[in-house]
Amino acid sequence: MKSFLSFAFVWFLFLTLTACKPPSLNNGCDPSSRSFFELLVVKNAINDRSPSCIPYLDRIQTSFLNYGVFDAGSSSGIFSAAIHQGKMIIAGTFTQLAVATGGGAFVWKDSAKPIGSTYCPQLDVFDDSSNTAGSINHAVKDPDGNLFILGNFSHIQGVSRRYLAKINPNCQLDQNFNANLNNIGAFYYDILYLEGRIFISGSFQSALGPITNVPVATNRSHVASFNAVTGQLDDWNPNISGSNVKSIVTDGTFIYIGGDFTAVNANGAGNLGKLHKDNGTTFYPTMNTNGGVNALAIHNGVLYFGGYFSTAGLDSRSRLAAINLSDNTLLPYFNTLGIVGFSVEDLVIYNDQLIVAGEISSPRLGMLKTDLTGNLLDSDYSIGGGVQAVYKLSVIDDKLFAFGFFETVRSISRNHFFQLDLITDEVTSFDPKFLNTNTSALGVAIPFKDNVIFLGGGFGAIDTQNKKYLAEIDLETGIPTPWDPNPDSVVNKLTIHNATLYLTGTFTTILGTTRNSSAAIDLNTYSLLDWNPVFSNGSVETMLVVDQSIYVGGTFQNINTIPYNRLAKIDAITGAPDSSFLPNPSGEVRSLQFYNNELYAIGQFTSIPNAATYLASLNPITGGFIRTHTDTFDNNFSAYSGFISDNRLIMTGQYSTTAPYIANGFSIYNIPDLTSVTPSGSFSNNGQFMRSAVQNEKQIFFGGNIENFGGLSRVGIMSINRSTFALTAWDPKLSSGTNVYEVMLKDQAIYVVGSIPGVANRYRSGIVKLDLETGASY
Repeated sequence: MKSFLSFAFVWFLFLTLTACKPPSLNNGCDPSSRSFFELLVVKNAINDRSPSCIPYLDRIQTSFLNYGVFDAGSSSGIFSAAIHQGKMIIAGTFTQLAVATGGGAFVWKDSAKPIGSTYCPQLDVFDDSSNTAGSINHAVKDPDGNLFILGNFSHIQGVSRRYLAKINPNCQLDQNFNANLNNIGAFYYDILYLEGRIFISGSFQSALGPITNVPVATNRSHVASFNAVTGQLDDWNPNISGSNVKSIVTDGTFIYIGGDFTAVNANGAGNLGKLHKDNGTTFYPTMNTNGGVNALAIHNGVLYFGGYFSTAGLDSRSRLAAINLSDNTLLPYFNTLGIVGFSVEDLVIYNDQLIVAGEISSPRLGMLKTDLTGNLLDSDYSIGGGVQAVYKLSVIDDKLFAFGFFETVRSISRNHFFQLDLITDEVTSFDPKFLNTNTSALGVAIPFKDNVIFLGGGFGAIDTQNKKYLAEIDLETGIPTPWDPNPDSVVNKLTIHNATLYLTGTFTTILGTTRNSSAAIDLNTYSLLDWNPVFSNGSVETMLVVDQSIYVGGTFQNINTIPYNRLAKIDAITGAPDSSFLPNPSGEVRSLQFYNNELYAIGQFTSIPNAATYLASLNPITGGFIRTHTDTFDNNFSAYSGFISDNRLIMTGQYSTTAPYIANGFSIYNIPDLTSVTPSGSFSNNGQFMRSAVQNEKQIFFGGNIENFGGLSRVGIMSINRSTFALTAWDPKLSSGTNVYEVMLKDQAIYVVGSIPGVANRYRSGIVKLDLETGASY
């Protein structure tokens, strides 16, 4: 639908404008020219925002940010969700919401807010080895505005790219660039662009296997070079022995390398080396250190280097030194600075200042400034919390971007990142609000285009907002609303009826008011209502509102200290249980459906009170037994959910049916007599089941603990034909390990929540928005 609207807009613009322009005018930059308007149409059709004489027309674009749910920086889960007036309310174990970008994010330069439009789509950095967010270790741009990213990832924007990828100025993956790097367990540290080539460094070496098998298996040791257009590995092949190369810089002719290595091209070298950009086999001596080199910077013929060494050449230097590149002599800089701590991790030069970052305890914590001859400057940033370390630095215009393992800078709260105004030496308000527990040695900031900045690191998600257990997001933008009910513990189940939100869980307070396990909220005013039944000795697993009553099922055994066993009927206004409704199931009730004035109960019971395995219809007034099915089950455990469609009830769970047909966990019954219908497919094992379902005029969408159906792979969610019950081709390809708790349909989108690590090799955390027709993720 979105593609059609975009195409229609472009086609309308083309027909309108070209029809109004005489063909004789043919100046591409003249607004009165037909060529100008033809180029205008093309530029807007391909979403090209690069600078040119042809403008980009800002128009309504799809704008959706993929906020996910987290707890203490780790992915969390959503147990229940419901939609009301363009908003989705979610409940679960989370304490934070953040945009699940993976370890790379495009943000606005002025606000640090993530960009959520087709103007600059996010990269959705994903790592299939861990089935979670990938990280960006470093990045660089070429003169044409292309971005090259290096890190620990397997997919960018859902497309297979391992460790190294190229992003075009329109923020889309360059499909023509592919280094075809192998998954050999190496770490990739640094990257630079030089004259149409991409140079990278890392821990890769022959002992780990070929760096690529394209076109043939090829080894490289700690450094490699690629064609910047195609990604093809070239013949530049220095032989470096040791653990790694962590930093690479260039003066335009030579490439200087620092790391933990012992030889360059079979010549002894202690952690610092020099290579020619075109001839990688010649040895150029520089200077040895007695410990690793982590960072390099070149300025006016001087190479500054930092690490965890205590000597450079024959002279004492504490973790920071400089050599004159004209004769490789050690300069007297830093000989009295005396840096104390584990290591210097990064260096940048701004005007006449050297900014030094690392695991440093003295003469400053985490970060310090010197002049270019090594004299300490007065600036003190009082890095606080955790390890108090700054690991990576980037400079954009007059701003320093600092990444590390800290919580405060000059007593200002900052989670592993801060921006410093280098003119005023003040910490700015720019804060992407990374969600992570430790960025380690990762972090890079690069001006990308217009007023967009690319940030890379180990953060996984940005724009963190603290929302505990219950939150509301906008369906169109994905952005959380300001509403913050702040329950003190987990919300397990919620339902909405007539603008009232009913919820149950383990909380004892909500909206600052005491509520013990249940509450009701008026969604017109967001005020707490008096409804407050207290469920004890178990939980509520399902709620169903019918007229002025709420049917609740679960494992509870008491309501307001009065015995009500696992299934009850409660007044929707007062919360009082109906003492005349006493079905008394023998086991947990997990799903309730109401149809043609009968209540259908599904769960882990064998009587209710008559003999009935997993399923029974009840009188909604008294709870009296009406009927059950005649199926025979083997390997019995329980049923989980039910759904009614076209006078048929669909039940799934962890069970096997042996008669009147053989199947696992998927049953269909005619209503009202509950006679069996042979399903056209079943789950692969009796451990699969659905938890939620919605339907449109053609399909039924099921979500749950699903791996495959009818012999075909379907993870977390599937769709069957509403008439034939046959599996459809609709498959959004949720990541392995997905467990869906709720599926909801609104307009042309399917909203899916639960424990969801990704979709189609794109990083997500708990929330996915899918196209109704194609299954493509937003």
